[in-house]
Amino acid sequence: MRILIFSLLFVFAFATYGQQQLILLKRGEVVARFEQGDNIKCKLRNGKVKEGMALRYTEVSVILRGDTIMFSDIYKIYAKGKRKADFRQKAGTVLMIGGVGYFAIDMVNTLFFVEGQSGIDEGVAITAGSLAAVGAALTFIRSPYMKVRGLSIRMITPESRFYRYE
Repeated sequence: MRILIFSLLFVFAFATYGQQQLILLKRGEVVARFEQGDNIKCKLRNGKVKEGMALRYTEVSVILRGDTIMFSDIYKIYAKGKRKADFRQKAGTVLMIGGVGYFAIDMVNTLFFVEGQSGIDEGVAITAGSLAAVGAALTFIRSPYMKVRGLSIRMITPESRFYRYE
């Protein structure tokens, strides 16, 4: 029984070791990462859109189920949920939380500490609404596609310094 468990563990460890990843690099930093089995959607230079599950990555192409996409043909790649938040998104989140928090703090202050005033203060409502609206715009208005111009597309193996185990 021990031999069977050890051999199964060895087989699964070997299968995990061979996983390849597709990364998009910008100035030596990983911008987006795709693994085998991920759904990949690309806009090509000729205007067509190709989508499918990535079966394998080679040095020059992505092999999808029933199709192959060359790296040189890719114009944009759908990277929603694959890339890190940039400064715009982080600042937008802070502004949105700040606007809602400012409104909530003013409501608590008015309710418990200010006598003779009831309702919403107009200046606070305008300021808090503006903060929340600008924050929402910065957070949520972002194209899910990344242009490949200026990026390096690479297939990496576990020996690469960019490889990430999950």
